[in-house]
Amino acid sequence: MNILVTLPEGELRDDFVPNEVQHRLESLGAVSWNPSTDDLSEDALRERIDGVDVLVTGWGSPQVTADVLEAADDLQLIAHTGGSVGTLVSEAVYDAGIRVVSANDVMADYTAEHTFGSIVAKLRAVPELDASMKAGEFGADDVDIRTLYGKDVGLVGLGTIGRKLLDHMASFDVSASIYDPYVDAEELAEYPFATLTDLETALDAEIVSVHAARTEETIGMLDADRLARIPDGALFVNTARAEIVDEAALVAELRSGRLSGVFDVYHREPLPADHELRELDNVLLTPHVGGSQIRGPLTEAVIDDIERFERDQPLEHEIPRRQWKTMTR
Repeated sequence: MNILVTLPEGELRDDFVPNEVQHRLESLGAVSWNPSTDDLSEDALRERIDGVDVLVTGWGSPQVTADVLEAADDLQLIAHTGGSVGTLVSEAVYDAGIRVVSANDVMADYTAEHTFGSIVAKLRAVPELDASMKAGEFGADDVDIRTLYGKDVGLVGLGTIGRKLLDHMASFDVSASIYDPYVDAEELAEYPFATLTDLETALDAEIVSVHAARTEETIGMLDADRLARIPDGALFVNTARAEIVDEAALVAELRSGRLSGVFDVYHREPLPADHELRELDNVLLTPHVGGSQIRGPLTEAVIDDIERFERDQPLEHEIPRRQWKTMTR
């Protein structure tokens, strides 16, 4: 089996493919590596892909277009070490019968864990209490401490991360309203506390968490009018994609004190040092670390599927065409 890895040489590849993972990958076949410190261009990929059976990709890899596939007669599997393959593969990949796997499920585990932990930390006022303790104080009389138990939760978009977040919340006696036009009621059968609703109902919750993919349909979906529908005192959470939300309208709601927030994604990254969000005491901010800081296991997950593919076994992390169509772009 001939394997081509497109990740460029450098720190990022070392994170995704540490020595033990590299040795495991090389045990599966003849591995060719991108020798450059830059991402491959589409033309460079086309030049290198002849005779390749498995293509291992990462952030910054060029799209596998119909033109690339003209030079890829042997390609059978694309294994992506990131999450979404929305911009990585083209319709031509599926038309050619090439199978696609990614670390989306593993990344979703991490993102759901981060989202859940951040929600609980914010509700329980952990950042405020920590700052108070480090300032020499001991007490919580002036701190607004809340709980997740019994809360009404609204999810804007379900997807893999949203489902895993529901798994975390299942034992907290929450009721969840789910807005996702690509999900039907039968898919929620394993979550008896969750109901499929329209967007307005999902926004009418004590905790509103965004899990929609970034697509042409969702960019700017949560505008000023829709944010105004969220009840006073609610916690607004976005660990998905910042572009789904009107930033100016969101900042205005947060600055008014009507809403509090938890954010891991931003319209500009890195977030500018003088950004308004940094000035607000009612938000918990993290630097887009929810899904991707623990990187070796992401590559191991797709290597597991490369092994399964070689043995003609079912693939655990396969991205079918239907899922690809709704992934972040």
